[in-house]
Amino acid sequence: MKQSLPLAVLTRPAGLNETLAQRLEQSGWSVTIAPALQIEQRALHACEHAPNPSDYDLIIFVSANAVAGYASQLSHLYHWPASTRAACVGLTTAQSIRESFGDAIQVLHPAELDTQDSESLWRAITAAAKMPERVLILRGQDGRDWLAEQLMARGVSVQLHVAYCRERATWSAALQKQFSIWAKEDFQPVWLLTSPHGIESVMAQIKESGSLDWAARCRYIVTHARLVEVVRHQLGELSANTCIEISRGDLSSLASSFDKIRQHLHRN
Repeated sequence: MKQSLPLAVLTRPAGLNETLAQRLEQSGWSVTIAPALQIEQRALHACEHAPNPSDYDLIIFVSANAVAGYASQLSHLYHWPASTRAACVGLTTAQSIRESFGDAIQVLHPAELDTQDSESLWRAITAAAKMPERVLILRGQDGRDWLAEQLMARGVSVQLHVAYCRERATWSAALQKQFSIWAKEDFQPVWLLTSPHGIESVMAQIKESGSLDWAARCRYIVTHARLVEVVRHQLGELSANTCIEISRGDLSSLASSFDKIRQHLHRN
């Protein structure tokens, strides 16, 4: 069977794939949405209270999921204090912060053309006029340990708070069948992978289906250089010839990365 259109598999959590999918379909891709992780807002225990933003100089949101989770936990108990700044690694999360807590909030983040990661955010934090004394990091069950360590090494008081829960998503029987057919016919999609946990989930399900050899022949787009090694580690020795493209995580950059691969596929 001949593969008529280039295949793209988008694995970000539910609700984060549709805009990119539409853009790719308009440019000639066949798109499959297969979330690798299931994200749920974390409900507080009966005697637990969300950290009060007034108690911190800086609140770091690791993602838009952390924004939504914290907003849900706070409910309408607090108004965002003018003295508390927010911080995040990307422009999308910065927009979510302002939508949830008001346009007046000060949001610290890496420059638009800088890499969107903890190291870039750390440079932005240390470049500010004054180092924060009390920092809250809102995250899933883990993550941003490096950033917390840098802050504590500077004498900053850091609290970590779980704002949302991240679990491995299980693909439907229909999706599993589709990927099985692709593996049998050796159709090689381009996978978008955006986090270590997501990569682990994708590869675990592929391993369970016995299709790791096929996975090594697929192409991948990842949103940070560190994720390249995560993919190669999951594929093991099979990854020697695996093509992995690094892209920024914004819509335009991702679309351009897919387009670059599509042009290469047409030439070959």
